[in-house]
Amino acid sequence: MDQKVKVEKKEKAEHRRHQRVWNFFWYITAPFFKLIYSYKCKEAPKINGPYLVISNHTTELDCVLVGMSFRKQMYYVASEHVYRKGWVSKLLYWTFEPIAKMKGSSDTLTVMKIIRRLRGGYNVCLFAEGNRSFDGRNYPISEATGKLVKISGATLVTYRIEGGYFINPRWGFGVRRGKAYGQVVNIYSPEQLEKMSVQEITQAIVNDTKEDAYERQAANPVAYTGKNRALGIECAYCVCPRCRALGKITSSGNKVMCTACGNETEFDVYGNFDPAFGVKNTEEWEDLQNEELKKLAAAPRDDSTPFFTDSDVMLRTLDSEHNEKELGNGQMALYKNRFEFTPQNSQTISLTIDEIAEMSVYSRNGFVFSDTKGNHYEIKSVQKKSPLNVRKYITIWSNL
Repeated sequence: MDQKVKVEKKEKAEHRRHQRVWNFFWYITAPFFKLIYSYKCKEAPKINGPYLVISNHTTELDCVLVGMSFRKQMYYVASEHVYRKGWVSKLLYWTFEPIAKMKGSSDTLTVMKIIRRLRGGYNVCLFAEGNRSFDGRNYPISEATGKLVKISGATLVTYRIEGGYFINPRWGFGVRRGKAYGQVVNIYSPEQLEKMSVQEITQAIVNDTKEDAYERQAANPVAYTGKNRALGIECAYCVCPRCRALGKITSSGNKVMCTACGNETEFDVYGNFDPAFGVKNTEEWEDLQNEELKKLAAAPRDDSTPFFTDSDVMLRTLDSEHNEKELGNGQMALYKNRFEFTPQNSQTISLTIDEIAEMSVYSRNGFVFSDTKGNHYEIKSVQKKSPLNVRKYITIWSNL
C-alpha cells in the first residue's frame, strides 16, 4: 500500500475517534460546565465545512465553552505547555490532538498545521488574540490572522463569549457565579472571503469578537459572586494607583492593598474598586500601569541598576518536541540593556534586549520568551501559588 494512502487512512481513523470523544463530551460533560460557568450558548447553524472558528479569549476553558455550540468536532490551537503535563498530555493528545503554539515565539509551524487540517477537510478553532485578557478588553489581533484565513480557503466562523472575564479572571483563583453567554456572530463563505482584503478580514474578526467587560457591565450590571474575588490580582498589577510604588500590591480575600502607602479597596461583585483607591476598575488600572511603566522605561538609567528583580524562580529551556531542560533555580533581573537569570551556584545567563525576539505570559504568571537564535525559555515561580508578576518585564521590554 502506498505510504500516502496509509497516512490518510490512519488520519481518518484518528479523526473518527476524535469525533466520538467530542460527542461524548458534548452530551455528557457540557451540562456540567454550563452549570459551573453559569454559561448559556446558542447552537451554531449548519455550516458547510471545513471551517475556521475564531473566538475571543476570556476564560481558562474557552475551548469547552465554544465547543458547546458546535456538534462537529474541531481541532483547537492551544498553548504548547499543554503537551508538558505528563500522562494528562498523552490523554489530551489521544482524545483531541490540539495544535500546539509556542507562546513567546513566532511559530510558522503552527500556521502550516492549521492549513493542513483545514485543507484535509477538518475544522479548526483558534483564539486569535493568543492571550486571555487581564483587564476585560480584547488583545490586538494581528493581520497575520487575516492572512491565514485568506490563504486557507476555508469558511470563517466568528464567535463571541460574553461575561467570561468576570466568571474567571485571568489573574484570579477559582470561578465566580454570574452570567456568561456565547454564540456565533458571523459566517463568511470562501466566496465572500475571496473578495475581501487581508485588512478587511482582520477588521471583521476584530469587530465580531470585540468584548469589553466593563462596557457590558455598564449597560447591564450583573453580580459575580464568590470568595477570594481579589486574590491573585498582584499577578496582573504592580503599580499602586495612589502612590505609584512598584511591587507593593498584595491581595487577600476580596481586598486589594498597597503595603507602601496603605491604599486599600474591595473588588466588589460588579468588578469595581472604591474610587478612592485611585482607579475604579481593572481597565483603568491597566491604562495607568502601562503609562507608568512606559515612563519608567524612558527615564535615564545606568546599565547596572535593574528595573526589577525576582527571586525563587526556575528557568528551563524548551524544544519543538516539548522537551524541557531545567537550568536551575535562582533570580531574574531586567536591565536597560539586558535580561539576566542567575542560577544558584552557577554562571549567569544573559540576553541583550536586542537578542530577545518575543516575550509572553501564559496562564497567570508563566513567563516564556525566545531569542533571535530560535531558543525558547520558560521561567516559573518555585512556589505553586505565587504572586509573581511577570507582566512588568514584558511591558518594559516592549517599550525598550
